Amino acid sequence: MQEFCRKQGYIETRTDHFHYLKVLPNRSTSGTMVSMGVEGENVPPVMWQRIWKDQLRLPSEDEFWKGLRGEPVQYAATTGEIPTEPLPNYLQRFLEDTLHFTDAEMENLMRDQAQDLLNEYYSRELQDD
Repeated sequence: MQEFCRKQGYIETRTDHFHYLKVLPNRSTSGTMVSMGVEGENVPPVMWQRIWKDQLRLPSEDEFWKGLRGEPVQYAATTGEIPTEPLPNYLQRFLEDTLHFTDAEMENLMRDQAQDLLNEYYSRELQDD
């Protein structure tokens, strides 16, 4: 996963996870998180489909393998997916203060993607207790 993101020009940030974000030509985003220390572990099939389809926004798994080889990939994003309203203040503060996102990264992040990052962060924190 990390190798795919690096070869495809995703921005990497780190907290308790590796976060990858890429702004697509239509200003929507593709991105995912990878837990630290899981390199080489297999992702369950149901989660794997969610990652390549919903998070990375690829039209097929084949696009992932092309990208992993360093080839250009096609994204399933459509031009109608441009964010139209700013993120709520609590999400902006979380992304800035906790994940250290830049203004440009936050500006192009869809609200549901930002909420997923927040939920994942706090659910992981609860699991560690």
